[in-house]
Parts: sequence; C-alpha cells; structure tokens
Amino acid sequence: MVQELFSLSYSRAKDEVVKGHVTVNEAVARDPGQWVLPSDRVAHRPELPTRRLRLGGPSIAILYQDQHVVVVDKPAGLLVHPTLDAEQDTVLARTARALARTGGEVGRLFVVHRLDRDTSGVLVLARSHAAALHLQRQFRTHTVTRRYLALVAGDLAQPVTVARAIGRPRPTARRAALAGNRGQPAVTHLEPLQRFAVATLVEAQLQTGRTHQVRVHLSYLGHPVLGDTLYGKPKAQPVAVPRLALHAKTLAFTHPATGRRLEFSLPLPADLAGTVRRLRATRPRLEPLPPAPSPPPPQTAAATPPPPPRSGPPRAGAPGPSRVRGSSRRPRGRAPHRP
Repeated sequence: MVQELFSLSYSRAKDEVVKGHVTVNEAVARDPGQWVLPSDRVAHRPELPTRRLRLGGPSIAILYQDQHVVVVDKPAGLLVHPTLDAEQDTVLARTARALARTGGEVGRLFVVHRLDRDTSGVLVLARSHAAALHLQRQFRTHTVTRRYLALVAGDLAQPVTVARAIGRPRPTARRAALAGNRGQPAVTHLEPLQRFAVATLVEAQLQTGRTHQVRVHLSYLGHPVLGDTLYGKPKAQPVAVPRLALHAKTLAFTHPATGRRLEFSLPLPADLAGTVRRLRATRPRLEPLPPAPSPPPPQTAAATPPPPPRSGPPRAGAPGPSRVRGSSRRPRGRAPHRP
C-alpha cells in the first residue's frame, strides 16, 4: 500500500514503516505487513522521529565494517531479508542491531547477494546505494571470488569442473534444474578435500553464480549435498547431518570506494565440523586422486608436396618438343652423290 501510494520501491516503503515514518489513522504503523481498509487514512510522515531499534534479541558476528560495506558471518537457519510472510528475524535485522550496539548510525542496508536459509558463511551487505551498485556489478560480471565447503554423499574421488546451464522450469518454481540451451551458463570447479568412502568433503569454487548452483551441479554428478531436501534424498543419505551441509567459506571482492581487494574466510561451523570429526573417527580416509588427464590434442598431418607433373606422350593437338640446333644437323645443299 505504502509502495503504491507514495511511489516508493518495495524496500524503501518497508524501511519507512520500520523507521516509524508511516501513520494509519494518525497512529504510527509498526508492522510492514499490517492490513488496512479502504477507509483507513495512510500518510507518509518522514518528519516524524526515527524509531530506535530494539537492541535486544539475537545479534550476528560482524567480520568487517566501514561506511560503505559490512561483512557478516551468517548462521544457518536465517533468512537474509524478510519474506512475504513478514518474518522479522533476518540477517538484515540482526546486522542492524549489531551496528546499533556500536553506537554509530545504522542507516540503510542493501542486499547485493544471498545465501540460502540453511547455508552458513560469509555475506556482504552494502551501506549505500553507490556501494550496492558497485558490488552488484562485480557479482554480475563474476569478478567476485566465492568458495564453498560441502559435505556430499558418496565418494567424489577426483577434481572435476561442471559446466551445465541452470534455469527454472517456470518463474515461480522453487527448484532450479539443468536447462540446456534455455538456461543461464553455470560453471563450478569441485575439488575433494577429504574422502570417507561414504561421503566426501568438497570445496566448490563458483565461476558463475546461479540460484542453487552448487547444489544443482553436485546433484547432477550423483553426489548431492547431505541434508539437501530439494535436490537429494535425505532419508537415503549414508551420514546423518544436522542441516544442509553447505558453508560459504570464502568471499573476496574489490572495495567499492578504495579499490582494494578484500578477502574473508570462515572455517566450518561447529555443527558441520562435528560431523566431519565423527567421519574421521569411524570411516577410512582415502586420498584424493589427481585430476583425470586431458585427452591429447588431435594430431595434424604434415603438409605433403604436390606430385610432380606426369610424363607421357603429348596430347593430340599439343605442340611437340622443339629440335635443338647443333653440329649434328646435316648441312644444307644438294644431296650427296650416291656411288
């Protein structure tokens, strides 16, 4: 309603409600999902004092912050931003509380990339519109470095690169899939770090960034991420895990203001690290094999000289060879007298 009435973007309209700058029937609205009637009087009042954030409630670990960006350690089980069901405990809300506790100005936070609810790891948020555009351009042109750790089903013995396009069968589909020529190009480089016969700890480096890319490509190889209810079969998995066994280990990007390259890494969180320790204690460890050799390039045949010209009798009508003049020729004059 606020978005339509005052020509604001969805995120800006929600932000104004959260700040206490929207009233319904002269009372400050407190819930972005509040229902209103056609007869209700809705007003945008940016001159009202900004509502202070409640400093109570769960927070989030901040790895880095300045006036342009903030990098956080996203825990598993947390959405990055509110969904249509008005969920309030999100990465955005926790980051705002963590920043408020430092005593500085919180301002507005911009989402530039996402991690699934059940994925943990490094996440960057922008603190200005200009920084958001700069970071989004880096993600769009694939200049951001992203590496994940995944505990997968089965024995992935060798490094492998998967280059298969990904798309959705329909816009509202929750599940992505390999899509051939109809999808977006997607490339994932996978390297086994520890093999336990029934499961493998894998590092996945994204060359592109598509929805559920790591999960889709690993499922395509027959090694779904353990705990994946969307692309795997958790009931048939060989190892019990507390949640989706996927962790965003490393994120590197160029700072939008200084141009300096920043890199942040986080080890496996305690829940997944505990699963790996149990595997080490109970399962035989196998050494990862080297990458499969590339096929030799096709051999090119050496150029052969053209065949010599054919010799043989001259063709009909073709001039014959010229006689060479020399001393063996008989002198001109009368024929010699026969004895």
